[in-house]
Amino acid sequence: MAFLFSPKSRAFNDESLESYLLRVVAENFFDSYEQLSLAIREELHELDFEAHGAFPIDLKRLNVYHAKHNSYFRMRALGLLESLLGLPQFELQKLALLRSNRIIVGSAVAVHRNGSDIPLSLVRYSSEEGEQSIPICPECLQEEAYVRQAWHLKPVEACTKHGCELMHHCPECELPINYIENESITHCSCGFEFCLAHPKKADSQAVVLSSVVFNGEPKSSNILLCEDSLTHRLAALAWHSKRFSKDNDYCYFDAIEYFVGWPKTFYQELDLLTQGADFKLIDLFNRTAFRFIFGELILYSECLRPEDKKPHFIYIALMDYLYNLVELHPKTKKPNVADLLVSVAETAVLLSTTYEQVYRLYQDGILTSGYRQKLKQRVDPNVGVFYLRQVIEYKRSFGSDRQGMYLSAW
Repeated sequence: MAFLFSPKSRAFNDESLESYLLRVVAENFFDSYEQLSLAIREELHELDFEAHGAFPIDLKRLNVYHAKHNSYFRMRALGLLESLLGLPQFELQKLALLRSNRIIVGSAVAVHRNGSDIPLSLVRYSSEEGEQSIPICPECLQEEAYVRQAWHLKPVEACTKHGCELMHHCPECELPINYIENESITHCSCGFEFCLAHPKKADSQAVVLSSVVFNGEPKSSNILLCEDSLTHRLAALAWHSKRFSKDNDYCYFDAIEYFVGWPKTFYQELDLLTQGADFKLIDLFNRTAFRFIFGELILYSECLRPEDKKPHFIYIALMDYLYNLVELHPKTKKPNVADLLVSVAETAVLLSTTYEQVYRLYQDGILTSGYRQKLKQRVDPNVGVFYLRQVIEYKRSFGSDRQGMYLSAW
């Protein structure tokens, strides 16, 4: 069955899903996306009652990652919509931001598109943060009137093609630009046509960062720029943001300079914490939690879970530092910084394994607790309990093994 109003034009590979549906609205002379969605829901009701209820009336709820409990219904609805509009299979699903099983920087969720995982914290207009501007490039709109998915990413502040700043506010009325709220790709709610605007020339760092988000620079000496995986580059930006976003003047451009000569700057920060550990103590090292001195350093270094075959360069740098820390502070009668206590959660990150495996290592006596545990009481996964030295030495006993299977299966 074909729908009454098939779109004249196909979607662009770098177009957002919301942008394409708005173009379908315009091509078929609907007054709003709501009218289109109601017509689609009526058609879907006849084909699949469950999927019909999963197709949102509100444009800002359209993308798949916004669905809380019925994302598979949303995917089914998009598949049915493709057939109704006479589109090739997966045409709309390729544009969508899908749910991802990846956890970024310890606990942050991610969305998936075109084989890459994107931290949700880097997505403009995510459901967590509510309404915000989605900037545009007037010159890009003049060439082809559609919204690029890249404009939804916070680190992207410049157009790499035209070398200009992305425009966040309407030059006429100064209101934030947001095509999802306004339901117009080319015009502001005040009537101003965006392609008539004259954008400012972008800072070179902004252009480099925007380019890095999708292309990278294989020959660059900067590890952030030369990383070949988009997922790894975005995870590094999320890590940097998590680490420094407490600063009021935080800017994603700072990440480029930070990763120059990596991991020198990172190690300098950790050395300062290590050298000042004695002054911060309120108990002996072997009764002090690692996070009391270093914060969430270990948990945040797990930039991707589950890991790729190639571990993230931030995780590699941290492990190298901890290996060196233990070597420089051998076991003595007086506890030192290598005797700090790491939690089950931190141990799981250090060993690249699961909580269950860590508990088994403890039950089998391979890892010993810094405290006497009560019988039949499960060790709190977030309380420092295992000696850092012991965990690192056990890790090193497996050489370059990356599987994280330190014991046989049950």
